[in-house]
Amino acid sequence: MANIYTPKEEEEIFAPFSPIIGYKKMSSSFVDKLNDAMDENMEDWSPNLVGKVSQELKFTKELDQLWAKEMGTFLMKYQSHAELYTSLGQRNIQPDIFNYSIDVTSGWFVRQFENEYNPIHVHLGSYLSCVGYLKLPDGIDEEWEEDYKDHHPSNGHIQFVYGHAANHTGSNCLMKPRVGDFYVFPAHLHHCVYPFKTKGERRSFSVNCTISATYKEGTENSKNLAELHKDLKKEE
Repeated sequence: MANIYTPKEEEEIFAPFSPIIGYKKMSSSFVDKLNDAMDENMEDWSPNLVGKVSQELKFTKELDQLWAKEMGTFLMKYQSHAELYTSLGQRNIQPDIFNYSIDVTSGWFVRQFENEYNPIHVHLGSYLSCVGYLKLPDGIDEEWEEDYKDHHPSNGHIQFVYGHAANHTGSNCLMKPRVGDFYVFPAHLHHCVYPFKTKGERRSFSVNCTISATYKEGTENSKNLAELHKDLKKEE
């Protein structure tokens, strides 16, 4: 079923095409918990990933649960906004009428050092992916200050890419990592991480997950969100 949009003002400028990216500042206590929990003896997860980095270490089940508990409320807000945006205002998922659960497919730490990088890729096996920043090399601000003098700075940044370059169309977005920053995005969204020169560790984590939501009893639409999506696909 097509999303039909009716302009509400005499003049409007809007962008109905694009993946949705969510941002949240993580608490310092949560950042500390993850940094303290990282252990170099964790399972090596790099055979499942594309990163050209020193270490990619798989989350334990306890860390999966810790992450889901910490980020759950925000992820539901993200889900609600995405439903509203992608339906052009026709569907709005409200956390107060939903029971929801987060199915974590996989989570891992990324330990990236100077001259290492993560090539452009997508994540498979889930609807959503994310990145959170836990540590940056001492002195990288000086490198960035110099890099920003260039016409296209990118050292140590993450870049999201969607579609192709054309007039009046945005196709890529660079994000500067800061400790405590957290981004969630559709797992199919292409992204990459550029190398940097400063000695030290750029530590982050990623999680792949899917949100399942069920209307609470007594609400007007007591239908599983996954079934709703199936019905909509049948009507397209």
